[in-house]
Amino acid sequence: MKARPLLAGLLFAGAALAQQPAEPPPAGEPAAVETVPTMTQAAPARSPEEEMAALRPLLIGKRYLDQTRKRLAVQLARMGRTMDQPTPWIEDNALVVRDFVADVQIVYVLEIQEGAQLVSHGMMKGWGMDPDRLHQRALANLDRAHGEIAIKQVGKLPWLSVIETQDGYAASRALLHWRWAELTLTLGEVLILGMPTQDVVVFTATLEPQKLEQLQETVETVERHQGRPVSRRLFQWTPQGWTEFDPALQQTEQQRRQEGEQQRAAEGKGVEAAAKTEADVPGQAAQAEAGGQARQEDAGDKHRDQQGQQPLQHGQEDNR
Repeated sequence: MKARPLLAGLLFAGAALAQQPAEPPPAGEPAAVETVPTMTQAAPARSPEEEMAALRPLLIGKRYLDQTRKRLAVQLARMGRTMDQPTPWIEDNALVVRDFVADVQIVYVLEIQEGAQLVSHGMMKGWGMDPDRLHQRALANLDRAHGEIAIKQVGKLPWLSVIETQDGYAASRALLHWRWAELTLTLGEVLILGMPTQDVVVFTATLEPQKLEQLQETVETVERHQGRPVSRRLFQWTPQGWTEFDPALQQTEQQRRQEGEQQRAAEGKGVEAAAKTEADVPGQAAQAEAGGQARQEDAGDKHRDQQGQQPLQHGQEDNR
């Protein structure tokens, strides 16, 4: 008997994730991975090539994603009660998730007309892909469709830059590491970034504590009051990728750098003094030799004087 298609799609719309798990196959009938998943409301059939072209990576905060996965797990468990072997079906409906940095994770979506449909493991297997290939394809699509990083400076805060979009991928642009590497050529390698929501990214190219405090306050305010939140944390660009920014560690690193520079300067002065002393050794030896020779000549003259006086003394004794 031909297996009934598995519904493995989830719809991402607005500020919330609307879970629409697959309808389970009839009891006793094996589950199959559907190449072109459908949603609760019938969606137009698409070829694998069309779906692959619509694939995008999407950054999302871990705590928000965890809430979604819990709600999804409840729905899957309820629907799987009618199945003899629900485990494979539940696994196929699980979301494909990848860690990014700190409390930020990556999910994958199909950017389709009906909304952004979240990608499940069943969908990924239906395309014949693994997580790494899926990630690389999603990055290439994101770069092609939304790769340009349009930066705006905040008028009253010229040291603060913002990326604000309506496409939902402002934060996801942080995944395009090579694009940010290009920015460092003009802005410098110090880039501290906040991505409070999927539509807003703010960053600065300074490590001044007061400005970093303002950046942190901005991130927290935007994350709290706007939809589609991502994170309240700050991140730092490095040639190897983004890392979580820690002001305390940064301050410690600066202190170590300053102490290292001071130590190197002190060592340099010591080496210079030693070199000067070593350079003076021949001169000092020559001076010592010259001084010794002069002292020897003086001693010789004195000895001769003494020898010259002795005959006179003997002559006087003979006269007596």
